[in-house]
Amino acid sequence: MNISTENKGQWFYFDESNPDEGGVCIRELSVDELERIESITVKTHKKVKHGVAYDETRTDDKLAKKMRWDYCIVDWKNVVIDGASADCTSENKQKAVKSMAFLRFILSCLEKLNDEAEISNEARLKNSETS
Repeated sequence: MNISTENKGQWFYFDESNPDEGGVCIRELSVDELERIESITVKTHKKVKHGVAYDETRTDDKLAKKMRWDYCIVDWKNVVIDGASADCTSENKQKAVKSMAFLRFILSCLEKLNDEAEISNEARLKNSETS
């Protein structure tokens, strides 16, 4: 099993037959990144009510969502926001994912990445069973 902790992402093109039309480089959220995001966006405080101690957890869902998109969308080419060519910045990523068409495209790309990972894992399991 070849495990790499570096995930540079994979390019998905708006038109697979013409990559010059542009596309988006996407990567799946890693466990390390998910833990980092949770460490920033989830806060637990000790509380006491009627003599009983408990933890109160608050999550900044808006920031967590922003950080997840910022991580998963690595780069893009030929993306136009509000009529102008847009650089792949955190701010522009947040604007882009508000578009249902762009969001559907990104979600389908993430689904393809997930499917590829499952196929790879199944093949690895089959190989280990036969040996």
